[in-house]
Amino acid sequence: MANISLVVADETELPTLRYNLIGTSAWIPYGYFGDPNKQGIFAEIVHAIMQHTKIPYEFYYYPPKRAELAMETGKLDFDFMSPDWFKDGNIGDEFVTTAAIFELKEYVVTLPKNATKFADPTAIYGKRVGTVAGYSYYDDDKFTRVDFLSENKLIEGLAKQRFDAVILEGVTATYWANIQGVTITQAAIHSQGDIVIRLRKEHNKLIPDFNRAIILLQQSGQIEKIMQRYNVQ
Repeated sequence: MANISLVVADETELPTLRYNLIGTSAWIPYGYFGDPNKQGIFAEIVHAIMQHTKIPYEFYYYPPKRAELAMETGKLDFDFMSPDWFKDGNIGDEFVTTAAIFELKEYVVTLPKNATKFADPTAIYGKRVGTVAGYSYYDDDKFTRVDFLSENKLIEGLAKQRFDAVILEGVTATYWANIQGVTITQAAIHSQGDIVIRLRKEHNKLIPDFNRAIILLQQSGQIEKIMQRYNVQ
């Protein structure tokens, strides 16, 4: 692996970056879910990247909707996202993104009896769909969002048939379905794209450092090891 001095050109006057840890608390296994020894995929990737870049950072604790506002107003500096979640891949002029870290799929999730109705992701158009408040969906102008506070609550709402479909990442959906004893079907892929770090534009000069660290972590197999630690292939 390359020496750390090759990753960071200058360690002086680096800003302390702010990241929201708790906002993804129900997004298991990606977000923090209360175990300090197993903080979630995103937190472990943050730790690994910052170890290489030597950029100081702090964790904050906002719910998803407030976290999105905090990103927009500059109270938070970076988060994890996929351009595929946004209409036309437009993340906003106030942000820049790193190189791809790993790929993630989100599904139209439903009860087995409704699986054939949602074999095509466009089948949600014109319908009420369970979503997480503060999350972005590239086509949410084509269906009626029914916002809940967490992924866990979405599965609960689906079980109670408050809507016929929700949009969730596959491992997360399976986890909460098992916890609640609900049988679900991942009927269709809603989005499939690379997860990147979204950084506020005023920190644009740090992107090369982030990217070098990401490449080193991928080449060393550390990203893969983190994913495997949480049983994500």
